[in-house]
Amino acid sequence: MKLNIKSTIALNNGVKMPLLGIGVYNIPAGDNTRNVVRTALEYGYRLIDTARIYGNEKSVGQAINDSAVPRDEIFVTTKLWKTGFENPKKALIESLIALGLDYVDLFLINWPFKGYEKAYLELEKLQKEGLCRSIGVSNFKIHHLEKLKEAGASVIPQVNQTEIHPMNTEEHLIGYCRSNKIIVEATSPLGGEGRLIIDDPRLICMREFYKATASQVLLRWNIQRGIVAIPKSVRPERLLENSQLYDFELSNTDIDTISDMNRNERRNFDPDKVDSRPECMWPKIVNL
Repeated sequence: MKLNIKSTIALNNGVKMPLLGIGVYNIPAGDNTRNVVRTALEYGYRLIDTARIYGNEKSVGQAINDSAVPRDEIFVTTKLWKTGFENPKKALIESLIALGLDYVDLFLINWPFKGYEKAYLELEKLQKEGLCRSIGVSNFKIHHLEKLKEAGASVIPQVNQTEIHPMNTEEHLIGYCRSNKIIVEATSPLGGEGRLIIDDPRLICMREFYKATASQVLLRWNIQRGIVAIPKSVRPERLLENSQLYDFELSNTDIDTISDMNRNERRNFDPDKVDSRPECMWPKIVNL
């Protein structure tokens, strides 16, 4: 089936998730976030990824409300920060109030902080209550996912959102998730803010061959493999460019070439060390 801007992938609970979306991490609340989300929706994006810790849920909700797109056509993700582990329901309700929504389509545990197993069991209850259509995790490695099973989780995470780009392909993790029917979602699919990898000579050759930008090639590399991609941009022209991925298809050889660029070079924080990171280095929850 030919991919298009409306293409989705089915989660293990039957919910359909768009293959391409936008992330709003580190975009200031207010007009900045509101304009980005509103523009993205106008360009056909239907997946918006935010989090309580980003401080811009209210702005995301305002943009959704501004839009003429029906709510049931927009897939909204938000995330549980560690300060909400003791009462995930309260945290989710606060996010829903900020977003101005009755439910989110996906609720993720943001990082595997101590106590995530117990918090995940509470997410299962929230899903049953209808406050979130799907649940999952973010920045989890295989052993974190295994511990959910050991803790008695009855719901396989629908999504594992993690850092994936050609320098950090996470092939082993992807294989594990596929065998367990967990959809993988790529953050920093272009290499991370300020550290893009789009000038690699191999990508330049592909760009010329496919008559596409290097960013388009990288995003296509993800979604063509069934991996959800959520690039971030505040520029309307880049949002439009990143959405135009559907008039070419990468060959299997070129997919392998991009995958072979892997260096296991994670550019975000190591999930195994999140509990040892000084508190002052983490962002703070902003009460809007």
